[in-house]
Amino acid sequence: MMNQMQGQFRFAYFTDKYQETYEFYLKWLGLDLAHDWDRNEHDKGAVFKAGGGLIEIMLRPEGDEYRYQGLDYRISQGAFMVIQVSDVDELFNKYQSKGIPFKQEIVSQPWGHRSFSVLEPNGLILFFFEEQFKA
Repeated sequence: MMNQMQGQFRFAYFTDKYQETYEFYLKWLGLDLAHDWDRNEHDKGAVFKAGGGLIEIMLRPEGDEYRYQGLDYRISQGAFMVIQVSDVDELFNKYQSKGIPFKQEIVSQPWGHRSFSVLEPNGLILFFFEEQFKA
């Protein structure tokens, strides 16, 4: 039986802080830009590569006439992202040297992850982790 869930995974959300968020992911975190668009003042977005998935940010349009039925334009609450990396200590040191503020500094978790987290401009928490295996 073929897996119906094959393909890419995207975490997508709307933001009122589009330019600040764009620069945070691109310049501060150094994520690769998959693509972006700027169709008009109400339709801008960008997709960034993060681990095995993608983060898509979109400018929240101000008027109802620019919104599509079926999409949720509310500010995200209670959501966070978890991104596995190959060397969490190296990434932590890189972000520390850039002055990125941490929500939680690097720590070895009892469940076998070594991780840290940052807060992005919209209040979402991004956890970066590496699996640590016990000998």
